[in-house]
Amino acid sequence: AAVPGIAIPLLQDDCIDTNVDTDCVWDVLHLTSDDRTYRMDLDAIRREVDAWFTAAGLDALLGPAPTDTERIGRAWLTRAGKRWRPFLTVCVYRALRQDPDAEFPEALKKIAVAVECFHKASLIHDDIEDRDEQRYGVDALHAEHGVPVALNVGDYLLGEGYRLLATCGAPPETCAAMLRAAAEGHRTLTLGQGAELGWSRTPKPLTSLEVLDIFRKKTAPAFQVALQVGSYFAAGSDELEVIFDRYSEALGIAYQIRDDIDDLADDGAGDDGSLRPSLPLAIAFERSHAKEPLRSALRKAWTGHVSSTDQQQILSAIRELAADKRCQSLLDAYKEEAIRSLADVDNPSLKGLLRRIVGKIFNELEIKGWCSERQTGDAADRAARAQTAG
Repeated sequence: AAVPGIAIPLLQDDCIDTNVDTDCVWDVLHLTSDDRTYRMDLDAIRREVDAWFTAAGLDALLGPAPTDTERIGRAWLTRAGKRWRPFLTVCVYRALRQDPDAEFPEALKKIAVAVECFHKASLIHDDIEDRDEQRYGVDALHAEHGVPVALNVGDYLLGEGYRLLATCGAPPETCAAMLRAAAEGHRTLTLGQGAELGWSRTPKPLTSLEVLDIFRKKTAPAFQVALQVGSYFAAGSDELEVIFDRYSEALGIAYQIRDDIDDLADDGAGDDGSLRPSLPLAIAFERSHAKEPLRSALRKAWTGHVSSTDQQQILSAIRELAADKRCQSLLDAYKEEAIRSLADVDNPSLKGLLRRIVGKIFNELEIKGWCSERQTGDAADRAARAQTAG
């Protein structure tokens, strides 16, 4: 007899500060033969989903695009982006169908495109409302085509998304359920964006709880819709709705916190020099009582435009008050909450897959960057040792 063992990858093998791939640990802890998706190639699924958003892929699914509005809208769908939302839809469907090797039906492809239509429409409108001139490192749609055209294309994509759900070929009750989920998510997103727009009219410091509530309404609904429509199309149980709500809320908030942390590497400002509600700003302001001139600099960030010099002072204040570290702690907590929300999922394949997706999303954002930093540091250490030896 022998004790079975499973190797866990180390991210750093220092004697004191050893780092382990915690997502791999989660997988091993919950490894079960009942999970038929464990060997599912998520990277292959992402590549297949990405192929649906090429010009040829969209033409094959949607037919010709005879008007300028349709052509601009489809071109916008093909632009860069991680496409996590349609990926989630497809993964949930596959997990619930319990057949990792089956081909994806045409109806599912249209549903996935609908989910991305909703997301890309929200980005168009968000860029206009926030006066952001760039998206994906190039001109935003309204900067390229003008605000009226961009607004119309955003509305077109919303309509196209609802049309695809309604005509995908699913049973009528399934179509109705998917349309309801999309409409509820759309409504919640506008409430979150409305809260941010209301703040922009009379800007003032927000608490961290107020910022998290904006995240909850703006970012989580798109994940919720993606999960729910995939489940409905796969004939998933109604009990999953509550679980998906908790999972998508934690996942969406964690995703937005990650964006805020990444923004600290830039200047954190919009294209017009304005700063928008962010968690690092909120936490830093809460911690700045009786700490001038830090508090004055942070208050200015909340209430008006800032110069490049102001931005550097604000970023320094955020780091001095350890607001960035607190954000990292909250990011980890919400990732763990997403995992814990799956405790009541009876389907082992779905449970295992959703755990893996948390690791997939945040590993791509974090581990790759960590590895490049680590490689740079190792190269510097080797150079220093070589110089000493010489």
